[in-house]
Amino acid sequence: GVAASYEGKVTFIFHPVAQPWHGQSSFMHEAALAVLKIQGPEAFWAYAVEVCRRQEEFFDDQTFEKSRLQIYKELVIIANEMGFDSSKIMARLQLAGSGNSGNAVTQRMKWVTKFARTRGVHVTPTVFVNGLEAGIVSSDWKAEEWATFLDWHLSNTPAP
Repeated sequence: GVAASYEGKVTFIFHPVAQPWHGQSSFMHEAALAVLKIQGPEAFWAYAVEVCRRQEEFFDDQTFEKSRLQIYKELVIIANEMGFDSSKIMARLQLAGSGNSGNAVTQRMKWVTKFARTRGVHVTPTVFVNGLEAGIVSSDWKAEEWATFLDWHLSNTPAP
Protein backbone atom coordinates (compact mmCIF):
# COMPACT_ATOMS: atom_id res chain seq x y z
CA GLY A 1 0.00 0.00 0.00
CA VAL A 2 0.83 3.66 0.09
CA ALA A 3 2.23 3.62 3.63
CA ALA A 4 4.70 0.85 2.78
CA SER A 5 5.95 2.84 -0.22
CA TYR A 6 6.91 5.72 2.06
CA GLU A 7 8.48 3.74 4.89
CA GLY A 8 11.41 5.67 6.29
CA LYS A 9 10.28 8.87 4.56
CA VAL A 10 6.93 9.60 6.19
CA THR A 11 5.69 8.87 9.69
CA PHE A 12 2.01 7.96 9.64
CA ILE A 13 0.12 8.38 12.91
CA PHE A 14 -3.43 7.07 13.06
CA HIS A 15 -5.98 8.47 15.49
CA PRO A 16 -9.43 6.87 15.59
CA VAL A 17 -12.34 9.29 15.12
CA ALA A 18 -15.89 8.08 15.71
CA GLN A 19 -18.54 9.91 13.72
CA PRO A 20 -21.56 10.48 15.97
CA TRP A 21 -23.99 11.00 13.07
CA HIS A 22 -23.47 7.27 12.42
CA GLY A 23 -24.45 5.87 15.82
CA GLN A 24 -22.80 2.52 15.14
CA SER A 25 -19.47 4.27 14.57
CA SER A 26 -18.88 4.52 18.32
CA PHE A 27 -19.57 0.80 18.76
CA MET A 28 -17.20 -0.03 15.91
CA HIS A 29 -14.46 2.08 17.44
CA GLU A 30 -15.06 0.55 20.87
CA ALA A 31 -14.68 -2.94 19.39
CA ALA A 32 -11.44 -1.93 17.67
CA LEU A 33 -10.10 -0.45 20.91
CA ALA A 34 -11.01 -3.69 22.71
CA VAL A 35 -9.07 -5.64 20.07
CA LEU A 36 -6.11 -3.28 20.58
CA LYS A 37 -6.12 -3.87 24.34
CA ILE A 38 -6.56 -7.66 24.18
CA GLN A 39 -4.64 -8.60 21.03
CA GLY A 40 -2.15 -5.74 20.51
CA PRO A 41 -1.33 -3.21 17.77
CA GLU A 42 -0.78 -5.63 14.86
CA ALA A 43 -4.12 -7.29 15.52
CA PHE A 44 -5.77 -3.88 15.81
CA TRP A 45 -4.54 -2.95 12.32
CA ALA A 46 -5.64 -6.26 10.83
CA TYR A 47 -9.04 -5.90 12.51
CA ALA A 48 -9.46 -2.29 11.39
CA VAL A 49 -8.66 -3.26 7.80
CA GLU A 50 -11.14 -6.14 7.90
CA VAL A 51 -13.93 -4.02 9.40
CA CYS A 52 -13.27 -1.34 6.77
CA ARG A 53 -13.41 -4.01 4.07
CA ARG A 54 -16.79 -5.09 5.44
CA GLN A 55 -18.00 -1.58 6.28
CA GLU A 56 -21.19 -1.85 4.22
CA GLU A 57 -22.44 -4.41 6.77
CA PHE A 58 -22.40 -1.55 9.28
CA PHE A 59 -23.87 1.27 7.20
CA ASP A 60 -26.86 3.13 8.64
CA ASP A 61 -29.38 1.18 6.55
CA GLN A 62 -27.96 -2.11 7.86
CA THR A 63 -27.84 -1.17 11.55
CA PHE A 64 -30.86 1.10 12.01
CA GLU A 65 -33.00 -1.57 13.68
CA LYS A 66 -30.17 -3.25 15.60
CA SER A 67 -29.31 -2.79 19.25
CA ARG A 68 -25.91 -1.85 20.60
CA LEU A 69 -25.45 -5.43 21.77
CA GLN A 70 -26.37 -6.87 18.37
CA ILE A 71 -23.79 -4.64 16.69
CA TYR A 72 -21.15 -5.57 19.28
CA LYS A 73 -21.84 -9.26 18.66
CA GLU A 74 -21.41 -8.84 14.91
CA LEU A 75 -18.13 -7.01 15.45
CA VAL A 76 -16.92 -9.70 17.86
CA ILE A 77 -17.80 -12.38 15.29
CA ILE A 78 -15.38 -10.68 12.90
CA ALA A 79 -12.69 -10.76 15.59
CA ASN A 80 -13.43 -14.44 16.22
CA GLU A 81 -13.19 -15.22 12.49
CA MET A 82 -9.73 -13.64 12.59
CA GLY A 83 -8.67 -15.95 15.43
CA PHE A 84 -8.81 -13.34 18.17
CA ASP A 85 -10.00 -14.01 21.72
CA SER A 86 -13.64 -13.09 21.20
CA SER A 87 -14.70 -13.82 24.79
CA LYS A 88 -12.15 -11.35 26.20
CA ILE A 89 -13.05 -8.75 23.57
CA MET A 90 -16.77 -9.11 24.33
CA ALA A 91 -16.03 -8.87 28.05
CA ARG A 92 -14.41 -5.45 27.49
CA LEU A 93 -17.55 -4.29 25.65
CA GLN A 94 -19.99 -5.34 28.38
CA LEU A 95 -21.32 -2.60 30.62
CA ALA A 96 -19.17 -2.24 33.72
CA GLY A 97 -21.93 -1.31 36.13
CA SER A 98 -25.23 0.48 36.40
CA GLY A 99 -26.38 3.79 34.99
CA ASN A 100 -23.95 5.38 32.56
CA SER A 101 -20.87 3.56 33.86
CA GLY A 102 -19.78 2.56 30.37
CA ASN A 103 -17.51 -0.37 29.61
CA ALA A 104 -13.81 -1.19 29.77
CA VAL A 105 -13.02 0.92 26.70
CA THR A 106 -15.18 3.96 27.53
CA GLN A 107 -12.31 5.97 29.01
CA ARG A 108 -10.12 5.25 25.98
CA MET A 109 -13.00 6.38 23.71
CA LYS A 110 -13.26 9.60 25.70
CA TRP A 111 -9.54 10.24 25.25
CA VAL A 112 -9.51 9.61 21.49
CA THR A 113 -12.63 11.74 21.09
CA LYS A 114 -11.15 14.59 23.12
CA PHE A 115 -7.93 14.38 21.11
CA ALA A 116 -9.85 14.81 17.85
CA ARG A 117 -12.14 17.54 19.15
CA THR A 118 -9.32 19.68 20.52
CA ARG A 119 -7.73 19.63 17.07
CA GLY A 120 -10.94 20.55 15.27
CA VAL A 121 -11.26 17.17 13.56
CA HIS A 122 -14.81 16.72 12.34
CA VAL A 123 -14.69 14.23 9.46
CA THR A 124 -12.43 11.46 8.26
CA PRO A 125 -9.96 11.49 6.89
CA THR A 126 -8.52 14.64 8.39
CA VAL A 127 -4.83 14.77 7.64
CA PHE A 128 -2.18 16.90 9.29
CA VAL A 129 1.25 17.43 7.75
CA ASN A 130 3.81 18.75 10.20
CA GLY A 131 0.98 19.86 12.48
CA LEU A 132 -1.01 21.74 9.82
CA GLU A 133 -4.32 20.47 8.48
CA ALA A 134 -4.20 19.49 4.82
CA GLY A 135 -7.76 20.32 3.84
CA ILE A 136 -7.45 19.02 0.29
CA VAL A 137 -7.32 15.35 1.34
CA SER A 138 -10.43 13.37 0.39
CA SER A 139 -11.88 10.04 1.43
CA ASP A 140 -12.28 9.31 -2.30
CA TRP A 141 -8.52 9.41 -2.93
CA LYS A 142 -6.87 6.40 -4.50
CA ALA A 143 -3.19 5.45 -4.17
CA GLU A 144 -2.21 7.76 -7.03
CA GLU A 145 -3.64 10.87 -5.34
CA TRP A 146 -1.95 9.95 -2.07
CA ALA A 147 1.38 9.45 -3.83
CA THR A 148 1.10 12.83 -5.57
CA PHE A 149 0.23 14.52 -2.28
CA LEU A 150 3.04 12.85 -0.32
CA ASP A 151 5.63 13.37 -3.05
CA TRP A 152 4.79 17.07 -3.22
CA HIS A 153 5.18 17.43 0.55
CA LEU A 154 8.42 15.48 0.59
CA SER A 155 9.93 17.70 -2.09
CA ASN A 156 8.58 20.99 -0.68
CA THR A 157 9.04 20.55 3.06
CA PRO A 158 12.41 21.46 4.55
CA ALA A 159 14.21 18.72 6.44
CA PRO A 160 14.09 19.04 10.25
